[in-house]
Amino acid sequence: MGKFVRANRKKLLGLSQIALSILLLVWLFGHVSLQEVVQTLASIHWGWYALAFLLFQINVVIRAYRWYVLLRALNDEPKFGYLVYLYYIGFFANNFIPSGFGGDLVKVVSLRQSHGRGAEALSSVLMERVTGLVGSSLIALVALLWNLAAHALTLDLPWFLWALIVVTALGIPVAFFIARWSNPIGLINRLYPKATGLPFYAKFENLVNTIHRYPVRALISSLLISLPFTLNLILVQVTIAWALGIHLPFRIFALFVPIIAIINLLPITFNGLGLREGIYTFLFVPVGVPAATAVSMSLAFYFLRFSAGLLGGLMYAFRSILSFARPPEAHEV
Repeated sequence: MGKFVRANRKKLLGLSQIALSILLLVWLFGHVSLQEVVQTLASIHWGWYALAFLLFQINVVIRAYRWYVLLRALNDEPKFGYLVYLYYIGFFANNFIPSGFGGDLVKVVSLRQSHGRGAEALSSVLMERVTGLVGSSLIALVALLWNLAAHALTLDLPWFLWALIVVTALGIPVAFFIARWSNPIGLINRLYPKATGLPFYAKFENLVNTIHRYPVRALISSLLISLPFTLNLILVQVTIAWALGIHLPFRIFALFVPIIAIINLLPITFNGLGLREGIYTFLFVPVGVPAATAVSMSLAFYFLRFSAGLLGGLMYAFRSILSFARPPEAHEV
């Protein structure tokens, strides 16, 4: 009965995310001409967009390497190529599973099946995400100071935009360092002594203990890897903008890209559709980008993610064919 209820909840959640995406897109295209968006995308410069595609694939490899570093810190030894493969499979899952976490779930399950260590798999995926966000936030902080020095940002901006900027540039790094070097288990036990009787408590405690096993050196390495990852992600957005005829200072992208990445993680729409297009419009229109072009930038980036998912599907199919064609004795070795 419990599994049936959970399955229905997941279906309802997925349907609600799809419905919200549709509502947001309908509202957005009620204010932005769909015809202009189509015309803008049709006039895209394919050379610059091809470069954006290549840069996006490089980022997949960088993210897989960051994951590899964290797993090695737990005395696990997954093959780097296998982690790259799992990342593409994660993108493939994200094309069809609501929210941006479907791919993470696939990666955790696949890694647990191949290595048999659930807590390590979950914590590594979680910490890979978190250290990536912290690294992006640190770059956003530098970009914030850069834009302020260049007088590109003023106090006349809406308060909620400033809130997003401050949370991205300051809040996330501070929250990470507090969470990593605090004792959340002890705090929970003090606030709620009966917590140990909850059904998920043991798994949560195991996860927290596993996270605290990461040496500082591994976390610093992961953060350092996050810097070229974020810079390359910014270049992806810059080349997409160039492909659509938009030329803005690099510092603008350096500030906006981490904000977009964080908002894109919110599991409230289907893979960020509708929400992401709205935030692109919200951020780029005030700096002189036409609304239709801002939406086109968002969709062009989504197509890159979708294409990475298609590559993941092809890899999965090719791997399955090879596994099926392999002689039985090869499976036993």
